[in-house]
Amino acid sequence: MSKRSSFDIKKKILSLIKSSSLTFAQLERKTNTGYNTIKNNCDELASYGFVKIEKKAKHPKSGRAYFEISITDKGREFLEKK
Repeated sequence: MSKRSSFDIKKKILSLIKSSSLTFAQLERKTNTGYNTIKNNCDELASYGFVKIEKKAKHPKSGRAYFEISITDKGREFLEKK
């Protein structure tokens, strides 16, 4: 199995959050990628304005604080071009 590029991971993240926001843990499972890789890629996407990362106070199931990642209009435009 070949290593995926950072660009491929970012594109996968954008396509997964296209219809609804997800948490870091959900993205980790859906992309089969480690937490740090997901977080770093999301942070980079946020710095370019493609995603929005919001800290939420309590997760409905665990009661712990969590982060929700959602796509921005700029991110949608980028995804449609690629």
